[in-house]
Formats: sequence, structure tokens, C-alpha cells
Amino acid sequence: MQPGAAVSRKSLQTPEQPGNDTALQVDNLSKTFRSGGRLVQALNSVSFRVRHGMVTGLIGPDGAGKTTLMRLAAGLLAPDTGSITVLGKNATTQSLAVQASIGYMPQRFGLYEDLTVQENLDLYADLQGVPEMARGDRYRELLQMAGLAPFTRRLAGQLSGGMKQKLGLACTLVRQPALLLLDEPTVGVDPLSRRELWAIVNRLVRNEKTTVLLSTAYLDEAERCDEIILLYDGQRLDQGDPKILRDRMHGRTYSVTAANISKRSLQARLSQVPGVLDALIQGEHVRLVMEEATRPDLGAMLPDLPGAAVTEVPPRYEDSFIAQLKGQAHPDRVAVSLTAPPKALPSAKTEIGDAIIEAAQLGRRFGNFRAVKDVSFAVVRGEVFGLLGANGAGKTTTFRMLCGLLPPSSGSLRVAGVDLRHAPAAARARIGYMSQKFSLYGHLSVMETCASSAAPMAYRANRLGSAWTGQCPSLP
Repeated sequence: MQPGAAVSRKSLQTPEQPGNDTALQVDNLSKTFRSGGRLVQALNSVSFRVRHGMVTGLIGPDGAGKTTLMRLAAGLLAPDTGSITVLGKNATTQSLAVQASIGYMPQRFGLYEDLTVQENLDLYADLQGVPEMARGDRYRELLQMAGLAPFTRRLAGQLSGGMKQKLGLACTLVRQPALLLLDEPTVGVDPLSRRELWAIVNRLVRNEKTTVLLSTAYLDEAERCDEIILLYDGQRLDQGDPKILRDRMHGRTYSVTAANISKRSLQARLSQVPGVLDALIQGEHVRLVMEEATRPDLGAMLPDLPGAAVTEVPPRYEDSFIAQLKGQAHPDRVAVSLTAPPKALPSAKTEIGDAIIEAAQLGRRFGNFRAVKDVSFAVVRGEVFGLLGANGAGKTTTFRMLCGLLPPSSGSLRVAGVDLRHAPAAARARIGYMSQKFSLYGHLSVMETCASSAAPMAYRANRLGSAWTGQCPSLP
């Protein structure tokens, strides 16, 4: 078998016999949902096991079936076919016993934002039946581990995103579980908070011998797990030590540089070459993943760029992940001829010097708290501008000022030529804004949600004197 070659589904799906080292056993598990008059196969004959005392990662893109599997393991859903055994108990017929033995933190953890950190801990201790006399030591341990000891009197709604996630995890751990299910615990938090959450998880496994099943779509987190399970489109594609899966890709990963051509144009050209599985901009280079363990022939790939250079680089688990997924999504990939190389992509800046956003000495206070302090920047028309920072750095406050939803306490701000201090409504009419907690209606379909936006869009079009067709925009 070639390195990285797909393993047959039959061999992958053969369930292992449960043993004393098995915390969770899944055998031929399938689950279907009915949505909008059609059936959606969330899981299709999935089999695997999770061993005690390890961090097992459930890896896959959105829609792979990770959350459905987590809810089945927590006894919150019943499978259509197959079985799932948690700590020796059937999660379907003994769901209450399973729930009493595990900790489960869903994606949207139920913190009460009008309660303080301490009140949230007390509430979950009550719900989980933790005796009063056992709480003090447990609270101190959890608050120190999560870095929340100085914030026990702060409302949960006033915490940053990363702090909320750590509080959610602390509430889940008020009663020490034998198995901890974490459904994408690091989504939407900054890199520092992600490291802190992982430090907590590793400490639980190392010091308290907790077994952890953690789902994530972040591929760099896969390499932090002792073992990973790769899900795609409701099926298990692979399972094993991420280092072993990564090492399958030796001889297939390279870095390419070339003078007199932009990185984006170089990436576009290389991605069309037969034998190239993936091309990704990485710093000043383009990272190549080859279909076979073959060194790229740049003379044939880029005949008009004699100065191009290629260097073999160590593989990452992400390379194996992409190889698996592209092998599933495009089993009959067709090579594209290079007789007519694609044109270079245009520059992102269409009008150099034409600033669409101008912020000067921007500041915002909430009482004595200074959320934004003397921030100045400009965004050029046609540019993708990144506003980076840890949770609590002031990003969301800055965005809300940019949209005219919060008035600045100091400084000046212009968006699309409009001064937001004097005409915030006029600026909002020219802005599209997607907040962290986007306001979707869970009971509406995709098209119904799209249509629900028609009324404000028609109103805006009328105010601007333009036509509104009443049609939802085409989706790519």
C-alpha cells in the first residue's frame, strides 16, 4: 500500500471487542434525521472504541456527525441502528446511569449570564448533587485550574469568550466524571485561551485519570490528542495515533518559492498541476501536498519560472487529513492541462489609497473600564483587513463602533465616507455586519431565513433610490 493510501472501509468499520481498557464502544451506529421533508444521514454504520485514560479527538469538518455522536454518547439521542456502550452501560437503555457517570459540555454551554461565576458553580453543584461539605476544595481547585479565582463575583455575561468556555468546563467538572465529552470546546476562543483549555484537559488526564473524548475542527489540535477518529459525511474514515497518520505523508510534502510572481498566483498555478493534491500559502512559501511520494518537477510545472525552488518539508497531520478528505470527495480527479496557464489573480487592492474605514485615536469606556484605548488604523477599499487579539482585547467593541451600534467615547471614526459621530444611521445603511452570535432563527429553513432579510433590504433599497428584486442572492 502506498503511504497515505485509503484503507478499505470494511477493515475500518470492523468493531473491536470491548475490554477492560474501553471507556466507550460504538458498534455499527447509524442515525438519521428528517429535515424539510427529506432524510439526512448524520451517521452511517460508524464503529470505534475510546480507551481509558486518554484524550481521543473526534476530528472532522462541520456536518461530519461529531455533535450527533456526542449526543448519542451522552444518552440524549437514541440511534436508529447499532449500539453505543459508555463505561459498561448501554447509552440508550441506561441513559440516566450514563449521564450520572459522565461530564458533557455541548457547543453552546448553558451558562446563566445574569449570575456570577460563583453562582453558576453553585447552581451546577446543586444540579449534580454535590454535597455542600465537598464543594469548597473542589471550587478552589477548579477556579485555580481555570484561572478564574479573581473573578468569582463577576457576572458570567461580562466574561470574555475564553473565560466563559473555561467557566463552562469548570461547571461540567464540579462532580469529577470518569468520562468527559467536550463538543468543540475551543471554538471561537483566542489562541491563548485554547492553550489554557488544553492545559486543563491534559491535567485532568494526567492527574485525575479522566478519559476525554473531544471533538474539534481545528487540525492543529488533532496532534495534541493521544488518538484521533476522523469523521466525514457521517462515516469513519480513519482512526489511530495522529503521529502515525501524519508519518504516512513522508515524501509528499514540499515548500515552493518563486520570484516575480505573487504567492496567490503561484498557489493558483500549482493547484492546477496533475499530481498536486493541495497547494496552500504558508508565510512566504506555497506548501504542496503531492498525491504520490514524488518530488515535484518544477521545470515541468512552472516552465516560465526558471528561478522557482522546491524544498521537502516535514508532514503535518493536516496533510493526512486533506489527503483522506480529497480522496473521498474527488475519487476520480481529472488532471488539468497546463498548455494555457491560468492568468495571475488581480491584486486585492483595487484603489490604492482609497480608505473605506478611518479610525483615529478611537476610544470607548464603560464606566471606569476602558475597553478600547487610542486605536488608529485605516482600511483600503478592496482589502481584507484582520483585526486580531485575545478575548477581551476590544475587538467586538471596535466592531460595534464601526457599525454605529456604540458611540465612541473619544477619537474619530469614518466608514464609507460617513462620520459615525454625526450620521451613524447613514453609515449602517452601507455596512454588512455579522456578529459573534449571529441571529439565526432555528425553526426557519435556509431559504426562509434568506427571505426574512428581504424586508429590511427592500426598505434600504427604497431609501437609496435603487431597485429591489425581492429575490434572495444566489449562493455559490
